[in-house]
Amino acid sequence: MVLNIKNLPPLNALVAFDAAATSVSFTQAAAKLFVTQGAISRQIRSLEENLGIVLFYRSQRKVRLTPQGSEYHRHISDALDQIAKVTFAVKNPIQETQITIAASHAVASLWLMPRIAEYSKAYPDTDIRLLVTDNVLEVDAGDFDCSIGFSPKAPSAYQVDRLFSERVFVVSSPEFLAQHQALSSQELLATRQLVLDNPTVGWFNWSDWFEGLGMAKVVPQHKVTFSHYNMLVQAALQGQGVALAWDHLLTDYLAIGSLVKVFEDTLETDAGFYLMTSLVGSGKPALDEFRQWLIKLPEH
Repeated sequence: MVLNIKNLPPLNALVAFDAAATSVSFTQAAAKLFVTQGAISRQIRSLEENLGIVLFYRSQRKVRLTPQGSEYHRHISDALDQIAKVTFAVKNPIQETQITIAASHAVASLWLMPRIAEYSKAYPDTDIRLLVTDNVLEVDAGDFDCSIGFSPKAPSAYQVDRLFSERVFVVSSPEFLAQHQALSSQELLATRQLVLDNPTVGWFNWSDWFEGLGMAKVVPQHKVTFSHYNMLVQAALQGQGVALAWDHLLTDYLAIGSLVKVFEDTLETDAGFYLMTSLVGSGKPALDEFRQWLIKLPEH
């Protein structure tokens, strides 16, 4: 079909329709596009008049796509996504010697940074850009070449590599353990627990750990709560209490003895840490070098 401007609907209306169809809500679409709900409604109405079809069933409290609206959205969403990707590529040409890595705060600070130092020695001509976010799985794939994060199941990405499994056990500083060496395991767990507040989806907290091992929950005399896992680890290193450890994240601390296992009970799950390569990153030889290097590390 020869492109004719008369065959194209109002493009702003298409964007509004895509946002409304994706969220099935005019209100959420308005928030996403930073406009009013009335503006979304007018754009949708304009598009319906242009197409000569009804896109949404409307009721007082909610909207839902009509069969024609659902079919139309299936096609235009792919087209808009392609336009967005091509536009990003034009505005951000591939820099062959730079790779952008997205990682959570915990992965970045506790596991990735020392390994990036090792990688830079092996590949000194590659520049690293690190994007730190606790919502790695929700980051727009156009923003990075690869990401590293925790997921209860294999995530969706252009290419996915499982780096290591989740194994969770209890640790403390050697000094804290020595101060309480006369206590039983149950008594030690009841001293002071370091707690992660609002953990990443799928991460275990104390109640989950006790349940996973079939143990009776131990209520601590005291607890200290943290919003980020790397802060919790720093508290454990300072001898402030017992903490749950993800072994690969704390490999370096366990190796040098600044953290020690309190006892051998270990919870293993199907969750794991993954390397996710984006479509943008898949075209970079430097990224492929990094990927191959990373998955061959001893911790893999």
